[in-house]
Amino acid sequence: MSRFARNVTWLAALVISTLGCAVVAGPAEQAAPLVGSPVVTYVDQGWSAADRDAFYTTSQGSLMIPYAWFKALRRLDVDEPFAGSDQLQRYGYLRNDNSKNNPEGLPVGFVITGNAASGHLGMTCAACHTAQLEYQKDGITHVMRLDGAPANADFQQFLADLTAAARATLMQPDRFNAFAKAVLRGGYTAPEVAQLRIDFGAWAKQFGDFMDASLPASPWGPGRVDAFGMIINRVAGRDLGIPSNFKIANAPVSYPFLWNASRQNRTQWNGSFPNGLYIQALARNTGQVLGVFANFKPERIGPYIPPMPPTIWYANNSADFVALQSLEEKVVKLRPPPWPKAIFGFDETLARQGESLFQAHCKACHTSEQSSADVIGAWSTPVKAVGTDPKMEVNAERMVDPGILKGSLVPMLPIGGRLEDQSKALDVLAVSIVGTLINQAELDNAELQQNGVWRAIREDMAKIRPDQKIDLKKINQVHEFITANLKLLFQPQSPAVPGAAYEARALYGIWATAPYLHNGSVPNLWELLTPAKRRKATFMVGSRAFDPTNVGYVTDQSPFKNGIFVTDPDNTNGNGNGGHEFGTDLSEAERWAIIEYLKGL
Repeated sequence: MSRFARNVTWLAALVISTLGCAVVAGPAEQAAPLVGSPVVTYVDQGWSAADRDAFYTTSQGSLMIPYAWFKALRRLDVDEPFAGSDQLQRYGYLRNDNSKNNPEGLPVGFVITGNAASGHLGMTCAACHTAQLEYQKDGITHVMRLDGAPANADFQQFLADLTAAARATLMQPDRFNAFAKAVLRGGYTAPEVAQLRIDFGAWAKQFGDFMDASLPASPWGPGRVDAFGMIINRVAGRDLGIPSNFKIANAPVSYPFLWNASRQNRTQWNGSFPNGLYIQALARNTGQVLGVFANFKPERIGPYIPPMPPTIWYANNSADFVALQSLEEKVVKLRPPPWPKAIFGFDETLARQGESLFQAHCKACHTSEQSSADVIGAWSTPVKAVGTDPKMEVNAERMVDPGILKGSLVPMLPIGGRLEDQSKALDVLAVSIVGTLINQAELDNAELQQNGVWRAIREDMAKIRPDQKIDLKKINQVHEFITANLKLLFQPQSPAVPGAAYEARALYGIWATAPYLHNGSVPNLWELLTPAKRRKATFMVGSRAFDPTNVGYVTDQSPFKNGIFVTDPDNTNGNGNGGHEFGTDLSEAERWAIIEYLKGL
């Protein structure tokens, strides 16, 4: 077997980080502002306006709440619709005012699966992987959109408030009556109201129970989410119907940036996910959409008679594989945003000094010059233990009850390895996603292979086996291809430094991705090059006001009530800001030189 046939390893770690897609336009492109609103400028990242619009508005199969219900809900703090005219800006989400594909005026990354009358509100990767910075010039506030950059949204507060609004609607007669009139309109009758109460009550209970079992008492805060924790809870807890599999999602991480994501041979913060092929990206993004409210209900077919593995039907899900593949094809085009020299300036001489320092102190880890040994055209992404907070990786290794999946063969274990009474949660997730993709390929075998799974396979075959052909009419060959390319967990290399290991990405466009480290515990690049004991112990997060000197967002203001970030010097609660002390022993002048170089990288 060639190295490319072995190539890609398996998938153990999905997430809302997960890729998405992103798109941008030219440097002069601007969005028409609302009256009194600043103009939004889009930088050149290789996308057209149509690409960006698709990224913002394409449903991936997420079914959070029936849209008519969401539209009828009222806020608890003020007497206004929960959706609001602010397009959820109070949670840090971005307005999307100029899209012909957004007639309901939803924020970036919020979509309707189906139609407004009977469809569901859902989310896409754009909600979490689109940023916006603000700066002052000539006394005027200017706004720059950064596609594929980590959002500053407070996802936990949004989920908590949506839960509270739903529960209050059920408990308060006047509130429920107004809600029912808004939902039922001309069909407002006593029987219809009674049925709505039953249906809405069932939704509110399952949604609220999930949030009660998942959201931590210490909020994630703006710009962070425990994606692994939420996805594992969703699949292993809610979808398998096993409450004991729930665990508080208390290891939040920053949303990764998307540009160049498709060129890494590993992804996810802990480097646990194989990457570089479309089938791998489709698997990763399947996990992402399962985590953000897609329906998923695997079923056992027939009795389980060991030692034969059980027969499981995974195709009972709402994921849209055509959309997932289409968006993934766009993210390949996404480029890092260039440093806005005309706005913030750039010292070429200082940057040249910084380049040699970067080569000496940073390049060994953060480089794109080392090619992957597994995937043609991909970069080798090192996974290093550098003393940073271990909680995310530790939590990702937790064990769960596989329920009806018990006895299933695990692609990334040695031949014959199965899910036992207690198995790694990521193994359960891997089995679910591999099974889902194989079942989807079977479903679409008779439909001229137009589904996203088949498109991914064809693209990958052209890349890694151009002189070999797979007969797409023979489903067993498709099974073999999917399993071979989603097979082995990429085990991080044994770190030279003890502790949790995380990926070290190439740093193109790093200026646009603050705050830093995997858990967002360091506010700007200057702090990152500062010895850990001198980094800020407390700072504000969530502001979009950009600090071009230190390279990050300002830390003395926040629009959010959960906008205070308190670090943990002992690295015990997920907020540790220690470790990664590279270049911290240089002089201040040398560190400023590296920062100048990074701006233009």
